[in-house]
Amino acid sequence: MKIKFLGTAAAEGVPAVFCNCDNCKHARETGGKNIRTRSQILIDDDMLFDFPMDTYMHALRFGIDLSKITRVLISHAHMDHCYPQEFCMRGGPFAKNLAADKVTVYCDATVREMFLSDTAREIRPEVAAGIDVVTLHPYDEVKGDTRIIALPARHTKGEECLVYYVERGGAGAMFVNDTGALDSTVYEKLAAMGGRVAFASFDCTYGKGSGTSGRHMGIFDVVDQVNKMRAAKLLAPNAVLYATHFSHNSDLDYEGMKAVAAEYGINVSYDGCEVTVNA
Repeated sequence: MKIKFLGTAAAEGVPAVFCNCDNCKHARETGGKNIRTRSQILIDDDMLFDFPMDTYMHALRFGIDLSKITRVLISHAHMDHCYPQEFCMRGGPFAKNLAADKVTVYCDATVREMFLSDTAREIRPEVAAGIDVVTLHPYDEVKGDTRIIALPARHTKGEECLVYYVERGGAGAMFVNDTGALDSTVYEKLAAMGGRVAFASFDCTYGKGSGTSGRHMGIFDVVDQVNKMRAAKLLAPNAVLYATHFSHNSDLDYEGMKAVAAEYGINVSYDGCEVTVNA
């Protein structure tokens, strides 16, 4: 399984869209890995985790054929993770010679309602026919050539936000993005369902700190989550672990965050970072 981080920032981006703080000025001046777009991950060439407003730019930057995407996993209804209006363009007269006839969007009930309402005014019936929007609840499982398990996130009150476990070709990956710290029972339940994690990415919005609001995490929360996964016997030997989803309010740039995370065996993602996950 190939994992590619297309975007690695929280909602505002780094540098933040309207901000002139020291961190954002530094990112603009230094560029490179200090520039972070909204969070999104490409799995192989046919699956996306989240669909932010930066998706089109990601496709241009990294040479992605979005018409090949057959599955999209959406975590929650915030616009930096779900921008459904773009799907109105998935068909004539806006798109021709699609590589895949149909795309399935997996999401919670709030996202499904938002997806359908936000596209209703502009989407053509023939375009809508090529898009399935499927509601998942925590611990629902999708089987087939790719195994998908929805898991409960801690993020927006009143919404059943999700993170996901994906298994393909015997390799398992878990995407714990845009969430506060998960209870150990989540990892224990996934292990009981036969999950085996060779790759995991974790929300690290608070950088070198620790989450206080319960909606996000910092590096010390990530370390705690990894320990819970190990205790649940969920992690494969030599599992590859990444921190992602960084805010401009974190006071460390890429190199600074990399140095802190390395002490705990955690890698730091950047836009364009690629990982190969083996069974």
